Amino acid sequence: MNDKQNAPLPRSDLHHDHGGQPNREFTRLSVPSGPVIDFSVNVNPLGFPDILRRRWADLIDGIDRYPSLEGDSIARFLAKRLGVPRTCVLAGNGSTEMIYLIPRVLELGRVAIVTPSYHDYYRASVLAGAEAVCAPLSAEDQFRAPSHETLENTLENADALWLGNPNNPTGTLFPRRLLEETASRFPEKWLIVDEAFMPFLEPRNQESLAGPSCPKNVLVIHSLTKFYGLAGLRLGAVTASENVIKALRDAKEPWTVNSVAQNLVPLLESCTGYEAETRTLVASERPRLFRELDAMEGLDVFPSHANFLLCRPRNETSPDVLIRELLSQGICVRDCRNFPGLESGYFRIAVRTPQENDRLLECMARLFSA
Repeated sequence: MNDKQNAPLPRSDLHHDHGGQPNREFTRLSVPSGPVIDFSVNVNPLGFPDILRRRWADLIDGIDRYPSLEGDSIARFLAKRLGVPRTCVLAGNGSTEMIYLIPRVLELGRVAIVTPSYHDYYRASVLAGAEAVCAPLSAEDQFRAPSHETLENTLENADALWLGNPNNPTGTLFPRRLLEETASRFPEKWLIVDEAFMPFLEPRNQESLAGPSCPKNVLVIHSLTKFYGLAGLRLGAVTASENVIKALRDAKEPWTVNSVAQNLVPLLESCTGYEAETRTLVASERPRLFRELDAMEGLDVFPSHANFLLCRPRNETSPDVLIRELLSQGICVRDCRNFPGLESGYFRIAVRTPQENDRLLECMARLFSA
């Protein structure tokens, strides 16, 4: 983190801007639309588990009736996986619903947000009435996790700290011990940790805060959307102490998890092979992509522990030139200019299948000499 630490983030720019919208980019950059490999969205490159396709007729059974009020199957699934009581899990319509619910219920006055990071931490906090301050990671330091002292200084004048672990879009991994010690140092303050990409790590439990020993002042946000390739169905949850979950449950809208989503979750219990294949693929392809991109002249690539890589051209050319050229070759990457601190041309690429990654590298080689 640098000297911009604790600088207020202005209450502006509250519009939504996410990846996974290649049609928008075709229009914005006046590129004729066509087939595209979407590297802008960080979902499982294998697609969703095949068992869901085979059992689709069963999944739509009961859509003429109301689902459970609280997405019970998601809560049961995560409680079993994490070894926590069912009363410590609250399910929702993707992790985003939890991100917006938490600051509203905790009535946060001032939050520190590790930046650059997922825009909705800021948006949700501001819409709930909180002041948001910046806790920036440094590109000069390869966006590495900060020291204990830096995190403590950040929390001195804030009610809560937001961070992604691994962080989006930098791929930064915050060591579990660092966060546990920070939570212990400030028992009266909240740590809100978004572990949406933690399932892609191997082993995932090594650095996850979720579990029976999770500190009482820590909330962990979970997503089943990204790891299981279910972006269109929205499955997420938060785990925390029983008292915190009760407060969140009392304020949450009913029926936010639809019947199809609830019906499919038990089938995920049989997807251990899919899960292992996913982690093996990411563990192999991420370092390969990093090595080959890092060897290209004029391109900076930052180390990542997640299923994506953050990149930056070294020249001052508008990133639209690069994005337009890739799009014309059927490759869509994530323009990162809307992330605070990444306004100077950064872009993010997801780790996809070996064949798709080869196609990306081929296109990048045309733009950056190796």
